Amino acid sequence: MTETWDPADYYEYSYPQYALALGLLERLRLNGDERILDVGCGDGKVTAELATRVPNGSVLGIDVSPDMIAFARMMFPPSAHPNLSFRYGDAAKLTFRNEFDVVVAFASLHWVKDLPITLRSIKQSLTPGGRFAAQIVAKRHATARIRSPLHIARKEVMGRPTWGTYFDGFEQRRAYSADECEQLLTDAGFVLRRFKFVNEKVMHRDADALKGYARSTWHRYTDQIPAQKRDAFLNEVVQRCIELSPADRSGQIRLRAYMLEVEATAGGT
Repeated sequence: MTETWDPADYYEYSYPQYALALGLLERLRLNGDERILDVGCGDGKVTAELATRVPNGSVLGIDVSPDMIAFARMMFPPSAHPNLSFRYGDAAKLTFRNEFDVVVAFASLHWVKDLPITLRSIKQSLTPGGRFAAQIVAKRHATARIRSPLHIARKEVMGRPTWGTYFDGFEQRRAYSADECEQLLTDAGFVLRRFKFVNEKVMHRDADALKGYARSTWHRYTDQIPAQKRDAFLNEVVQRCIELSPADRSGQIRLRAYMLEVEATAGGT
């Protein structure tokens, strides 16, 4: 089944991903003249932020979603952002050779089907000694489970009789462990400089905002369900999540977002 994105919905509700990305951006310590590639740029707002930090450089955002690229071009046109551009592109099939000083990937690599090939593709795009920075959804070790209340709630609801039949034969995308990620990066030719799990406290203003966040990124799951029933599915997930992590007196829901944060340089060929 083809995965579909709603760029406007994602733009409004991807505030957790944006907060995490800004944290990594602060640690990049850019000089201002770098050529940067953003892999899996999505709606383009993090890519645009990157462009403001390299006024004498350039930033190219690529994504496999034509809708996301069209949206990013509309929101951040060349007339307003002359050092920023967007292009359709598959991270596993990059044709660049030694063209970028920095490649970044913010919460996008867990969407790729073949991470080893993608990492090699990214490495060949970098200049010798170029930098790679990424935030990857990963497990701490091979037998660990992602324990976010929202993800626990989703898995529980998917297993309920009302919804279970829609997920018969559904293939979960593989979540790599930290050790596996470290080995894959080394095998691809990277030299690790920083390799650490980080977390960000995320405040969802209310249940509707939490639902919007889930809806904007969970199309892989909701596309399994008839369109007229997706809202009910998300309502059950949000209700269960709030049972696991209750809202405060103002109705705000505090959750944490966890990512494996990687900074590396491209080693010799």
